[in-house]
Amino acid sequence: MKYSNTRATLAIAKASLKSILRSPSAVIFSLAFPLIFILVFGFIGGGGISVKVGIIKGSDTVSPVYQILKGVKVVHLVTAMPEDEMLKELQKGHIDAIIDVTKNPAAAPPYIVNVKYTKASLEKGNILKSILNNIFYNINFRKENTPPPVAELRETTVSGREYKTIDFILPGQLGFSLLSTGVFGTAFVFLSLRLTLVIKRFFATPVKRSSI
Repeated sequence: MKYSNTRATLAIAKASLKSILRSPSAVIFSLAFPLIFILVFGFIGGGGISVKVGIIKGSDTVSPVYQILKGVKVVHLVTAMPEDEMLKELQKGHIDAIIDVTKNPAAAPPYIVNVKYTKASLEKGNILKSILNNIFYNINFRKENTPPPVAELRETTVSGREYKTIDFILPGQLGFSLLSTGVFGTAFVFLSLRLTLVIKRFFATPVKRSSI
């Protein structure tokens, strides 16, 4: 049979994969450790809560709703993004809500606040709802004698991709597993091959050094 360097390379790759799976150290560092690492740190929440809210260009920024919302620490306002791009980010869940504050043509109440939530970020959307309800209660009913309401709240929810925990864990798990396989798995296997003189025998074969 005529010698084929391609077949020799594939045979070495197959043998290397088998040797990795048979090495306890390689299996632990390339499979078990990345899985445990990603699961543990994936479920641990980091930092405080931050609600990203887009403000439509042209919104009334002098309204009491905007001024109070701007002072809420957990709310991060996005004002420099075009409306079309903002809507796309909302559907992806990168922005938790979009707010448009306009003056009411009917004059009563003076302001109308249109809020768009997304199904892709329901948890933070509920946090924003609670914040807005508190703001509206304060500006509309803060006096003993109930004054005319200052603003009206109109809420809608757009459909979007719902991200689950596995969506964040899986990419990191795969990346870390590949990294560990390339570093730890290969290192342990090559050490074993060197101790058993297998590498020395490889160089005695007609297989090219680049394939080895």
